[in-house]
Amino acid sequence: MTESMNKDSMRDLNQKLMLQFLFNRPGTSRIEIANHLKLNKSTISSLYNTLFEQGYIIELGHGMSSETGGRRPILIKFNRNYGYTINFELGHHHLRMMVNWLNGEKITFESIPVIDEPIESIVELMKNRIRKTLIPTASHGLLGISIAVNGIVSNNVILDSPFIDMHNIDLVAELAEFAVPIRLENEANLSAIAARDYLQQSAAYNLIALDIHNGIGAGLIINGYLYRGRNGEAGEIGRSILYPDPHSQEFSPIETRFSEDAIISKLGTIKQRPQFDRTDFTQLYRSDDPDAHQLTHEFINAIAFILFNIQQSISPDKIYLQSRIISEIPSLMSLLLERHQSLSNLHPADILLSPMVETSPLYGGASLITHQILGLENYQLNLNI
Repeated sequence: MTESMNKDSMRDLNQKLMLQFLFNRPGTSRIEIANHLKLNKSTISSLYNTLFEQGYIIELGHGMSSETGGRRPILIKFNRNYGYTINFELGHHHLRMMVNWLNGEKITFESIPVIDEPIESIVELMKNRIRKTLIPTASHGLLGISIAVNGIVSNNVILDSPFIDMHNIDLVAELAEFAVPIRLENEANLSAIAARDYLQQSAAYNLIALDIHNGIGAGLIINGYLYRGRNGEAGEIGRSILYPDPHSQEFSPIETRFSEDAIISKLGTIKQRPQFDRTDFTQLYRSDDPDAHQLTHEFINAIAFILFNIQQSISPDKIYLQSRIISEIPSLMSLLLERHQSLSNLHPADILLSPMVETSPLYGGASLITHQILGLENYQLNLNI
């Protein structure tokens, strides 16, 4: 009995390793897999037959024979058309939705305004979009759903949602009709997963994704793994307490003054324009409006301090910055790096503007749900944009 269990466990492990290798290569062969995993041909053939029957493998044709001759190998790759995932970001102003192949590639993306919409209406909108999504070439259809949340999430439950009143709605129960795995996760955490699996593609890596939008949050990858902390509360940088005056007993979270929403709202108040958004802000900045420039200077200064404190506390290899304002005004990135470097003589971490500012939580959700579908939660997968 024990020997049988050991054989089953070893076969399961080898199958996961073969699936991981297959997933991470644009094309390979059975002999290459055997050499990489150090398994004999009969074991590889057995695993190959199982994965092929399950639909994870497609054959590309024959490759070149080796220098010593012999049979030409059959080239194979992971079948991205096995199925698709649907990934949402539940934002304060927009519901963003991306449909992805199982290998992470984007199929479609849309951003739907939901300003002042109650959560009940947003959930119905999500359901309708899911029902209308049909990908005929996906052999197994919809495989999973992820939802990025601006708030604290633990064990697939939203514990705190500061920007959207959830009215005690259980999103997992609401979407249960689709009969697929559903994952909820913090937005910044998913941005960090996206950076790890789409940009770095390295398991042993320490990085941070700093999201600056409605609030300020950090997703932490430590030694290749997402660090959530107790009850999913790690990385809530924006809730750090700011003492504006050392003689005052008043305090406030940093994000109430220096998130993007905070500075946009402040400029709108100064200009007495209630319907004021990021486009209005950037237009005023480009037209050299003094108030816009002053607030932007304060914003860049504050983010430089936050980056400095993160580096001193965690010392990551890379920090990916998620800021739409900085993305739309590229010169701000240079100002930010100059200010950050002026704070320390130590070798700074690489600070990069994320190339997925608008979509990283969606890509991160695609990665999270793909890992679960394939049963490879603790395996490094290199996904494709």
